[in-house]
Amino acid sequence: MFAEEWPLLTFTLLTQLAVGSYIFFFIIRSLNMKLGNNLGITVTKRGMFLIGPVMAVALVFSVFHLGTPFGAYRSILNLDSSWLSREILFSGGFFALWIFSYYLDRKGAWNQIVGWITSIVGVGAIFSMASIYTASIKPAWTDLNTFLAFYGTTIVLGAAVSMVSILLSKEAITTTLMGLVKGIGLTGLGVIVLQLIYLPVYVAGLPVDGGQAGVESVGLITGTYAFPTIIRWVLSIVGLAMIGFVFSRKMEPKAKFKFYYAALVLIFVGEFIGRYIFYGTGVSIIVG
Repeated sequence: MFAEEWPLLTFTLLTQLAVGSYIFFFIIRSLNMKLGNNLGITVTKRGMFLIGPVMAVALVFSVFHLGTPFGAYRSILNLDSSWLSREILFSGGFFALWIFSYYLDRKGAWNQIVGWITSIVGVGAIFSMASIYTASIKPAWTDLNTFLAFYGTTIVLGAAVSMVSILLSKEAITTTLMGLVKGIGLTGLGVIVLQLIYLPVYVAGLPVDGGQAGVESVGLITGTYAFPTIIRWVLSIVGLAMIGFVFSRKMEPKAKFKFYYAALVLIFVGEFIGRYIFYGTGVSIIVG
């Protein structure tokens, strides 16, 4: 993988982590009345704060993948024709809206409308991000798989972070909250299953739609990156399963903390490997 793609890899992963976490926190807060005792707000307060620093780091990395970082402001001038400009607008907008929503949260004035708008802008950032790649000359990227990969990572990382945020809070886990955690975990696993179902369809279609570049990408997927691909899925699935397993067992709090953090690391490493493979299998069509 080319060195200039590392900032992109980091930017996409961290942005998807931030957006996914925010959306799940927003959903949990939307159920605040049903959960009772203001639990929806309380169990997500720490996680909601951490989204900001993560997104700030992501935006810093986004600047370094441009040819001239100090001229980055010019990249937003082509909103009518450039997905890159739209990505910058939506990503920056998501961060700005997070600042506003967190300010309201600190004041004890959490606002559902602001939450809706921030979540929608976050979804727009991921869509714009994926659209940049689907408009490229690399057949491995121009497929529906790119959207499944980017939104899949958003949901899997968001599910993992929101589950751990709830389980590490000092609040008592009620029956309703327990059901919510299980539902979030199943959502994450469901997205992984969907990606795995589509994977053979994606690989089979590459030689047909992508010509020689598609054939080369298939060779990389089934050869060089076959084992890393297996490891990628195993880590993500095991990480989510670990959260559910520890959640259902009686253990010392310190031991649970270690298991939860280990699970988060496994999931993030799995998604990191998946994104590395995404960049590594992108073979350009030879023009001319």
